[in-house]
Amino acid sequence: MSERRYTREEAMEALRAASESGGGDDDLVTESELLAMAGEMGVDSEQLRAVLARGTGSVQGRDNVATGWGWPGNETFERVIDGELSPGQLEEVAELAGGRYEDGGTPGVRETREFWEGWRYVTLDVTARGGRTRILAKSKISYMRLSPFFPLLAIACLMFFTLMLKENPANLEQALQGVISMGLLFYFGVGWGMRLNRKRILARVEELAASVQEQVRGQGALVVGEEELEDRLGR
Repeated sequence: MSERRYTREEAMEALRAASESGGGDDDLVTESELLAMAGEMGVDSEQLRAVLARGTGSVQGRDNVATGWGWPGNETFERVIDGELSPGQLEEVAELAGGRYEDGGTPGVRETREFWEGWRYVTLDVTARGGRTRILAKSKISYMRLSPFFPLLAIACLMFFTLMLKENPANLEQALQGVISMGLLFYFGVGWGMRLNRKRILARVEELAASVQEQVRGQGALVVGEEELEDRLGR
């Protein structure tokens, strides 16, 4: 029986699927199986073994976000990249997040930044440990930024209520409805703003994850780059 032959596209997809596989046990590919696939496709198994030891550069994400129309409470955004950054790379990636606070408690292992994003206060940790780099952003409502608006809202509601009654004392029901409408407008308006803040926080986390991935790829951590794989399979 003749040995099966693969096109370059099929071989690339098979190797990529093997390196990025996740989920249940049935989806996982062992290192020996991956090395066997590499041998069948003419990829240097020693180089692949060295690359696997550094990390594949694959990204896994997990977000915990609030649902509903109210104000989002505490939310977290996590990205785990297979590949451990060096202390210098870790600090470089953390600097991209900006922020006003730097945690020097675990140099070379964990960098922390804290910053405001609109109505949200964010604590962001970038950790390199155990062959992986983890980005974790914890977001919560910044009541310090909201606090100046509460007395302003109360004054505006009181003025509206007073003017309505002054114009006609029989307008009590309409005045109460107006005050309630102003409160609801403020509540849902701020909630909408917080959801926009969430999108910007998530975009920042994704940007950091892409930067980590780029750093990992720069040190050869991805399983055989596409151009190199094409060259090898084209021989």
